[in-house]
Amino acid sequence: MASSCGSQVHVAQLFIYPIKSCGGIAVTDALVTKNGFLHDRYWVITDEAYHTLTQREVPRLVLVKPRIVEHPEEPGLAPYLAITAVGYNAPELRLSLYPTVEETSKFKPCQVSIWKDTVSGYDMGDEAAQWLGEFLGRPVRLIRRAENEVRHSRVNAPAPKLLEAPAQTAFADDAPFLLASTESLQDVNERLDKLVDIRNFRPNIVVTGGGQPFTEETWKRVQVVPQSTPTNVNNTVRDDTATELYVTARCTRCVMTTNDPDEGVLAPNHQPLKTLMGYRRVDPGAKYNACFGMNCVPANLGQVIRVNDRVIICETGLHRRVAAA
Repeated sequence: MASSCGSQVHVAQLFIYPIKSCGGIAVTDALVTKNGFLHDRYWVITDEAYHTLTQREVPRLVLVKPRIVEHPEEPGLAPYLAITAVGYNAPELRLSLYPTVEETSKFKPCQVSIWKDTVSGYDMGDEAAQWLGEFLGRPVRLIRRAENEVRHSRVNAPAPKLLEAPAQTAFADDAPFLLASTESLQDVNERLDKLVDIRNFRPNIVVTGGGQPFTEETWKRVQVVPQSTPTNVNNTVRDDTATELYVTARCTRCVMTTNDPDEGVLAPNHQPLKTLMGYRRVDPGAKYNACFGMNCVPANLGQVIRVNDRVIICETGLHRRVAAA
């Protein structure tokens, strides 16, 4: 069933997070891949036993600021990931964005523990580990995902026949995309003494124009299309410009929402999570968890999503989180 608000909804902001739990990058456009946006959560910081570290344990991770340099100004320099950190005077750390086979052969293969999964990756070496460890105040390792690794989404994954590639992600918690709306953020902020911004919730796609807060929780399938693309009589498009997303599940929220993205300190009053727990325990499959934002899986790959693209709601329905065994 198509939504009457579909023609009004559009993309307001886009974010990628190259290193899991570290600072995000606001972008104007991003390429859709089987793991989410290109470069999103391709790297992860772990302890020395290769157990994933997040802002839950290390709030200062949010102060680590990755930057994608696709077109270096220095002659002959290949694209790279640049890493700095707030208040840290060390020279920026640079890592190859697209390591060659020869470069990869110099990295140590490893197995990373993330939730219930074990993921193959490559340890990026002692220089990166020392750089990050000195800033974070603890021994760590920096890991890049293995290119051919497939880590399947566990929560409400669409049937494979509906997708160009099975539902999967790199080092995100479960789903390749997280979608949220400006209306939902406003609804939360109206209940808080101190406002938070969308960075507390770490979405990839922020939409606006749906009218009511949390209307995105009624969406089951959407298309993201350029502003100039005409729609047919069914308010949909059928060409290579559209990105089709299955909206699979509500995102359950944790203490990370309380971390100040500018300070790297958890809020002592536990906000906004405390407020969310008071009125956003709304999913029958996760009744003890607060929810904000929607997980999404792409049906097709290779398109570019841009700020101001239209969001067409193709199907609506009820949601209930069900995790695969």
